[in-house]
Amino acid sequence: MEPSDKLNEENVRAIVRDELIGTSRTLIGTIFWTILSVFTVLVGLQLFQLAFYTSSVLGLVGLLLAGVVVLGASLYLLYLLHWK
Repeated sequence: MEPSDKLNEENVRAIVRDELIGTSRTLIGTIFWTILSVFTVLVGLQLFQLAFYTSSVLGLVGLLLAGVVVLGASLYLLYLLHWK
């Protein structure tokens, strides 16, 4: 591989600036989706609590299913953001 003589300080600064902007957007997005996912985990758990205080069987089943869907989706989002 031959050395590149076409790079000067101005080109390097422009490349670094563009990469920093892209990285900061990615970091802000990751933080935003992580916070949102943690709140939806709490919403899913709260749906489980509500399910056990309902008086009808249909309400119990509906709230349990909604809790499973919300909790599963938010845990999957956390998995995709941080462990995959």
